[in-house]
Amino acid sequence: MRLKMKIGAKMLLFVMITSVSIMLVIGLFIGFRINKIAHDNAVKLAQAEAQKTANQIKSELELDMGFSRALAHSLYIYPKFDTVTLDSIFFSIVDQQVLNNQRYLTVWYSVEYFAFRKNYRYDYGRRSTTAYIKNGIPARDVEHKNVTGDITTSNYYASKLCNCEMLLDPYTFEVGGNEVLATSLSVPIKVNGKFAGLGGVDISLEKFQEQIEKIKPYKNTIVALVSNDGTVIAHTKPEFAKLKFTDINPVDDKKFSITEKIKKGTDYIYFSSVNNEQNLNILSTIKVGESPTTWSVFLSIPMSEIVVDARRAVMYTIFVFILGVLLQGAAIWYISRYITQPIKRTTEALNSISEGDIDLNRKIYVHTGDELEDMARSANKLIDGLNLTEKFAREIGMGKLEAQFNLLGNKDILGKALLEMQKSLINARDAEFKRKEEEEHQIWTTQGIAMFGEVLRQHNDNLNELSYLIIKNLVSYTKSIQGGIFIINDNDQDNISLEMTACYAYDRRKYMEKTVMPNEGLVGRCFIEGKTIFMVDVPKNYIKITSGLGEENPRNILLVPLKVNDDILGVIEMASFNTYEKFHIEFIEKIATSIASTLSSVRINIRTAELLARTQQQAEEMKAQEEEMRQNMEELHATQEEMERKRHEQEEIQAQLREDKSILSSLLQNSPDLIYQKDTEGRYVRLSNSMQNLLNLQSAEEAVGLTDFDLLSGEQARLISSFDNEVMRSRSPITNRMISIQLADGNEHRAVLTLMPLIEDNGELIGVLGIIKIMTDIN
Repeated sequence: MRLKMKIGAKMLLFVMITSVSIMLVIGLFIGFRINKIAHDNAVKLAQAEAQKTANQIKSELELDMGFSRALAHSLYIYPKFDTVTLDSIFFSIVDQQVLNNQRYLTVWYSVEYFAFRKNYRYDYGRRSTTAYIKNGIPARDVEHKNVTGDITTSNYYASKLCNCEMLLDPYTFEVGGNEVLATSLSVPIKVNGKFAGLGGVDISLEKFQEQIEKIKPYKNTIVALVSNDGTVIAHTKPEFAKLKFTDINPVDDKKFSITEKIKKGTDYIYFSSVNNEQNLNILSTIKVGESPTTWSVFLSIPMSEIVVDARRAVMYTIFVFILGVLLQGAAIWYISRYITQPIKRTTEALNSISEGDIDLNRKIYVHTGDELEDMARSANKLIDGLNLTEKFAREIGMGKLEAQFNLLGNKDILGKALLEMQKSLINARDAEFKRKEEEEHQIWTTQGIAMFGEVLRQHNDNLNELSYLIIKNLVSYTKSIQGGIFIINDNDQDNISLEMTACYAYDRRKYMEKTVMPNEGLVGRCFIEGKTIFMVDVPKNYIKITSGLGEENPRNILLVPLKVNDDILGVIEMASFNTYEKFHIEFIEKIATSIASTLSSVRINIRTAELLARTQQQAEEMKAQEEEMRQNMEELHATQEEMERKRHEQEEIQAQLREDKSILSSLLQNSPDLIYQKDTEGRYVRLSNSMQNLLNLQSAEEAVGLTDFDLLSGEQARLISSFDNEVMRSRSPITNRMISIQLADGNEHRAVLTLMPLIEDNGELIGVLGIIKIMTDIN
């Protein structure tokens, strides 16, 4: 048997069951979401804290790397000056830096020998300078290292191979008798891109311990700064500093390969269990400059600390949920008492609307000031909306496509359908208009192409008349105000230009002579680029400078190259007060191709005619030259006989010269006397082997082109040079002149000098020939 209940009771029962179910689901969902959001926020906070710490440490290291970079970049001048000058500069720099920056244990630089020692051929050996504080004042050490070869296991050699910035792994450094953890930051010195040394600083890492200890986003958080080799630089627990990460967290390192990820510079998040408690662990990378080695910041946070706030929020949610259920039950009981009658009236109105009755008299009026009034108002709005929809549909049916209609709401399917129909009808109308417009443009283009087909068949023997006919019809057909054709003149390949062959403006022919060079103005630019140029709203007087049409000021300029088979024969320039449409430009570009082809044929025809006339003239000239050549052949035959006779004489002379040269060469090689030949400037031309030994030369060719002052002592050079000048001045020989000469053994010997001038058959002096005979002492 079906249980009957009043609508108020039903509302109370159903709404309460529904509300409790919904609120229960919402409560569970909110609890889950709060827990998840707290978890996610904790991860983001930890990530942000790790990244913040990494950025702070990176900024400090970047500052030190920046100084090292500035020091290394300034040292590129090392090859340009001497070391004394450079030391006076850079010693002062490193002293001031180590004095003014307490974080620097040392400031140092090393320069390869080849960078400042000329002709140094080895790729090892360097000069190292290190500045530090000793007894409160700057001190420095200058050392020469790797003079016999590089140490391949050293950090310096690794930086040399890498030729890049380096952040070294930590090492112990003794300061005032105490050992501190330190690192080195270095930047390569480059000369023409080649490694020429290092500049850098050594810094203490103790300052990072205090910074790490301050980081506590949650209670019991562990933070550590770890170097590339896994050394813990700073730790929340200071006693773990200087240990290896794998020694502190062996289980995590083995399971998640943390040391390997630190070495590779990988950011990483993972969860681990410590004493049956889950921890969130975050690894954030620190990359300094362009160093291939990276450091990392490690954070470990207990999950129990992360979810404390989430659990508290869940308890608050449960309390609010119970209170809400009680208040909602009371409110529903109160509301259900007076909503039955308005619902009944609203139901009757909706039944009438469902039957198609949308008479405005069917509106209902409820003044309860609540949802029932809203329900009645919505029904009335529906009646008004349906009446507006009916009116809009009627106007569309009458062809009033611009009628306005506002949707009743985002879900007004009927209204959207009517608007879509209106849009489709408008699109169909616009498409028909566009089709007719394109058809008109196509007809205009087709007629223009046909017209210019007739134009291009005229005046094929006169380039200027054809150009005028083309530009006249093109200006008229496109309703332009002026236009011109420029044709290439390549008769002189070294001086190519563009000549205006026709100009038409304001319905009359303009007789203008204008020549434009390639890349000059718009015409020259269009010719060089081979592309259409279209300018709109050209500034006043601009065309006077760059256009080839004179001094008019049209607002639109169009230049189209005359191109055929990638060859540009000229440029068409058009100007108009009206804007050229896209179909105008495309039409002119199509016509330009046909014009270029026709102009090419006309130019070929004109040149062919010129060549034919020139060939006929040359044929007549060749007939006259044939007779002249016949006479010349007779004279040539006689000349050849004379030349044959002279050739035999020349061969006899050459044979005699070869014999003389052989005798001279034998004399120079075997004579014990010192024999030499000089030109008029006193330079040696050839000399004997004995003379070569006297001068301590490897070969006789070494002396060719040199003088006595290049090869002999000053006194002997002046003595022999004075004899040479005397012979060339008097053109008379010197014979048996006694002189003293110093031989290769270092002793002076008496000698007899004979010096003769060398004079050609035409009387021209070409030098001197000298013979020096060494006297042998007889005891």
